[in-house]
Parts: sequence; structure tokens; C-alpha cells
Amino acid sequence: MSKSRFSLMAIFVFLCFALITVPAYGYADPNTVGLLSQVLTPLLITAGACVTFLRKSIMNACSGLWQRLRGRSSE
Repeated sequence: MSKSRFSLMAIFVFLCFALITVPAYGYADPNTVGLLSQVLTPLLITAGACVTFLRKSIMNACSGLWQRLRGRSSE
């Protein structure tokens, strides 16, 4: 598929979504973000603590992988 045809198709799909809309008549609870924050904040803190605790192991694994990838590309 040519690039110009893909671009025209993408514009057409975007216009369909933008111009042919149906009202949802829905209501989102304003405190939904508060609940999401209460769930995600401890998960992010735990992930950060794990990365900090395992930083040296992660760095060693990444450097080993990088050396393997560089070794294969030079062959």
C-alpha cells in the first residue's frame, strides 16, 4: 500500500470518528480518579522500591544483554 493511500485512509477514518459521533448520555463518577490514585500510588511506590533495591542486578543484566547484542551485530 502506498504512503499517500495510507494517509488518505487514515484521514478518512479520523474524520469518520470525529464527525459521526453518537452522544453517550453517560455519567462518570468524579471520584473515579481518586480511587484510581489510591490503587496506583502504592503500586508505583512498590515498583520504585524494587527497582532501587535491585538496581545493580538490573544494570548487570542490561549490560550483559547489550554486550551480547553488540557481539552478534559485529560478526
